[in-house]
Amino acid sequence: MEQLSKRQKNKNAVQLLLGSDVLVVESAKWSINKHITIQSWTVNYPEKSLPNQFGQIICPKAGFNHRAIQLMYLKHHLTVNSTAIVFTIYFEPEFLDQWDEQTLFSEEAFNENNAGLQVAFCPETQSVITELGQYATKTSFSEKLRQVELSLLLMRKAIDYVGATHDTYSVPACSFLNSNTERDKVLLAREILEEEFEQMVSIKELSRRVAINECYLKKGFKAMFGRTINEYQQQLRIAKAKRLLQTDGYTVSEVANTLGYSSISHFSTAFKKATNMKPCELLK
Repeated sequence: MEQLSKRQKNKNAVQLLLGSDVLVVESAKWSINKHITIQSWTVNYPEKSLPNQFGQIICPKAGFNHRAIQLMYLKHHLTVNSTAIVFTIYFEPEFLDQWDEQTLFSEEAFNENNAGLQVAFCPETQSVITELGQYATKTSFSEKLRQVELSLLLMRKAIDYVGATHDTYSVPACSFLNSNTERDKVLLAREILEEEFEQMVSIKELSRRVAINECYLKKGFKAMFGRTINEYQQQLRIAKAKRLLQTDGYTVSEVANTLGYSSISHFSTAFKKATNMKPCELLK
């Protein structure tokens, strides 16, 4: 880590995200390989004017028909001094040269006018960023490979998010999805499900929280993600159940209770339907 003892103004990712000069109190920069570089900054920022946590993807030009990718995230880290973390991952143009132009430029993220598009900042994204930050001083090949995996995961999530936000849906019943505002509501609903799936948020509650009609929410969700809201929640719960069952110390009963199932039999039935396995088969 590089400790900054005097007032320093950063003119790149920090200023792009926060829109003004701020006091950088700590920074770190490291390269995973010759194509991927990571930087992070801890900054002092007035709590009252601290913007919402968010992510952004920028695909700047790097010569004719060449693009780089920069992912940037702002994460609150409120302490007595009211600080925030700015985290960025830069993919060199040479990294993207592995794919042909048609493949790359079919993605909305590489649009000619992309001067910065917002991307999801869900709990999974936050977890990945936290893990990446712990690798700043790691140098073994295995540790570098893990950093590449995590960086690519963030890139894919960002590109998928941008694509979902800008797709035009032709399903007559979902013509309302042609509105950016309405699509954003459905995307927000998915983020809420990912954060609170253990509590099984009802469709009625979800529609109220994102301010959209229940019928529109159900139809729009299925059109955008190919699954019903209940199917999506169930998938998230089963995935969590699999992780817990493979963790030392958990019993089937404890997993079922943790995920809010009314009984072990209900959990076992749902688990077998989704995985063709009994929960006990995964116990470690």
